[in-house]
Amino acid sequence: MRIGIDARMMTPRATRGIGRYVEELIRAMLELAPNHHYVLVTRLAIHPFSSHSSVETRVADVPWYGISEQLRMPGVFKSLKADIIHVPHWNVPILYHGPLVLTLHDLLLHHEPTSARISTRQPWLAALKRLGYRLTLSSAIQHAKKILVPTEFTAQDLKTLYPEAAAKVVVTGEGMGRKHIFPTGFSNRPPLSKYLLYVGSAYPHKGLNLLVEAWEAICSNHPDLHLKIAGEEDVFMERVRSEVQQCKLPRVDFLGYVQDEELQRLYHDAQALIFPSRFEGFGLPPLEAIQAGCPVVSSDAAALPEVLGQGAAYFFKSGSKTDIIRAIEEVLKDTAAARAKTLAVLPLLQARHDWKQTARRTLEAYELAE
Repeated sequence: MRIGIDARMMTPRATRGIGRYVEELIRAMLELAPNHHYVLVTRLAIHPFSSHSSVETRVADVPWYGISEQLRMPGVFKSLKADIIHVPHWNVPILYHGPLVLTLHDLLLHHEPTSARISTRQPWLAALKRLGYRLTLSSAIQHAKKILVPTEFTAQDLKTLYPEAAAKVVVTGEGMGRKHIFPTGFSNRPPLSKYLLYVGSAYPHKGLNLLVEAWEAICSNHPDLHLKIAGEEDVFMERVRSEVQQCKLPRVDFLGYVQDEELQRLYHDAQALIFPSRFEGFGLPPLEAIQAGCPVVSSDAAALPEVLGQGAAYFFKSGSKTDIIRAIEEVLKDTAAARAKTLAVLPLLQARHDWKQTARRTLEAYELAE
């Protein structure tokens, strides 16, 4: 089978979220089914799979979410002459009506429309962009032969909002970190520092403001503890930084974007990863943290209980300042026990969230869609 994959988000600065999904899925499919021919549409000629014998690269330096994508990508996709085209996000060009498999990680913008950079622009422009999103998504759902989702939560959300898509939905799951990112034995080293960690963007739905509010009480109770925030510096992160400065909160370190090697050290040495998100279709950072032996304090929102399971995290009621403080204090009361609990559930999560399983289900969906 000749498989075309839109891998433009697989770039050095996009290895969180969708970029990570694209890279790990391709890696696993190449291991499972190297007999297929994979045509990857990328923004750079050199990428992790550019020298693989089963991979052909088509460079299309086209940014996503814009007019140029809508106008140029249909022609790029058609030129691949693929049996199936896999687009790993909702941004399928409206004018492309060829064989399509779509991945929908979540329907965030239906539930949290302010969690987008465009929401910081003029209201009329934000409204126009939201309309464009709805039209693009509806077209993609209509024309896709199969729609891949990571969780049962997202599957049910999609079926509720778009009942006509029900027969197309396939739950493929996602995986945990690779061993060469989180090497065997790394998580058994004792932590070296005293800090809580947040990893991710500062988009409103991520709930970072709740963590900042809780930090005022936490930092008073633990004068030697720091809060480290790792995430892209943008307008939303600047708002969080301003809030910290205005409230004169101590010992909050903004790290900006961090590379994978640094990220694994941050996970390992943290007392806990705090994940206060109000909405997630899957949620990779908690799994990455657990892979490194780091306890996780997570909200109970959306897909997070499904992904993590009841024994793998210290859950708190989403949006509750009182409850997030309780959960953090529970970990800090006995960090050794929290780490032992995390390592005990790691094998179960590794078996449940495996990229090869995701790749196998994805390849089966390709065959059904062909």
